[in-house]
Amino acid sequence: MNADKDCEGLLYLTWSQFDSPDQPGSGYKFMERDCVQLLDRVTHKTKMILNIQLGYVSPKYARMKGMTTFDSHRVGKAVRIRIKCKKKRMKLVAALILEGVRRIAIDRELIYFDTDDQKQDEMPLWC
Repeated sequence: MNADKDCEGLLYLTWSQFDSPDQPGSGYKFMERDCVQLLDRVTHKTKMILNIQLGYVSPKYARMKGMTTFDSHRVGKAVRIRIKCKKKRMKLVAALILEGVRRIAIDRELIYFDTDDQKQDEMPLWC
């Protein structure tokens, strides 16, 4: 993917950060624009460098990982971010909530959020 397309509509993030591990270029093709642009705004406001672990996942990758067909990663509406520092996790969660995110999950090292309006608002803890 060319550099112009990889940052199209974004100031801090790149679409390739959201690619399915088995499909280069899939982040640009399949991630929901609103979800990624929301995270780009959060990145601007928090000045954080985010370690994005997972964005869009292809059907093949989802099958390999045992993800259901209803998983929000499959439709490009979910992001998983690795953050080990508890203060930074709090900072990111607060910024996501201020942006209107209503589905967030956390554990000791990860923050998951999605913008899937087909699912109920919740904030589960992963153990």
